[in-house]
This record gives sequence, C-alpha cells and structure tokens, in this order.
Amino acid sequence: MKIIATDITNLTDARYFAAWGVHMMCYNIDPNTEGSLTVPQFKEITEWVEGPLTGIKIAGLAVPETMSEEGLNIKNVIISPFIDKTDLPSSIENVYRICTLEEGWQDDDKLILTLSKSIDQLSEVEVKSIKSITTNKEVFLDGIFKASDLPNIESYGVTGIVLKGGDEEKVGYKSFDELDEVLEALFD
Repeated sequence: MKIIATDITNLTDARYFAAWGVHMMCYNIDPNTEGSLTVPQFKEITEWVEGPLTGIKIAGLAVPETMSEEGLNIKNVIISPFIDKTDLPSSIENVYRICTLEEGWQDDDKLILTLSKSIDQLSEVEVKSIKSITTNKEVFLDGIFKASDLPNIESYGVTGIVLKGGDEEKVGYKSFDELDEVLEALFD
C-alpha cells in the first residue's frame, strides 16, 4: 500500500516520512491558505529530502501564482474539487483530485477520497461504494487511521492512504507515536 504524506510544514516531518519511504510528500505553497510555506521554505525543506516524489497540495479555490515560480519543477499535485485541471502548469504529470463519498467522486482517474468518519463507522453501502470506485481509479483514502484499520482498508482495493504532518512540539522535535503504529503495521 502506498502512502502520500500531506500538510508537511517542517523538516522534521519531511525527514520522518522520507525515512519511512512514503510514495509522495505534498506541501502547501498557496499563500491564501492556512499552513502554507513560502517558496523559499518549500525549497529549503525539499533540498534536504531524497526518495519520495514531491507534490503540491492546492486546497483553495484557485491555482496559486506561486505554482509558476521558477525552479519548482513540480510534477505532482493534489487539487481541491474547485480547481480546473486546465489551469495547472503543463509540467504537471500526476493530478489527484480531493473528493468525498457524500459529494460523489469526480471523473478524474486519481482520487484522494476524504472520509468524514472512522473506518469502523463506515456503512456497508459506503464500503461498497469505495470498492466500486477503486475498480477503475487510483484511490487514496484520507482520514484518521489506526493500525487496526489497515486490514479493512486493504480489502477496499485502494492504492493507499494519506497521512498528515503537523506542527512540531518545539523546533526539531515532534512525537510520532500514533503515526509510528500505522506505519509499522504497514511495513511489517
């Protein structure tokens, strides 16, 4: 199962996820949204990290001007339901669209399916819907996961899951206990 790490705002998170060998790490460089990095901050963090694909997450209503800044070389992007893919730079190779079961899925081939409840609270109809979507689309589930959820998630046929970074407790220090449990269960 692949992992996309999002909401990375510090080198501590970036190095942690890179050490686990996640598939892709996504950063927010949209100055109009909360938790965004400046382009220099983004470049500084990504220069220290090797291995995973690098992506940008656009959670707002429009493609930020920062996407066109020189030297970004972004090939992967996660976009909100409100973004028109034709507004993205032509250099983008992989576009993942955020959607929910309640809203229905988009026509895109790659989806980030955001769950509004925990895995053990999904109804049979919701699970059937997820399995239906995964038959012909690359789907990553985005939610709050426990290690015990992984067998169910794997049975849905999804490509992977989305895990999130967060604030450091102090510069260079953060507890990863909850994430460790999920990642250890995935990679054991």
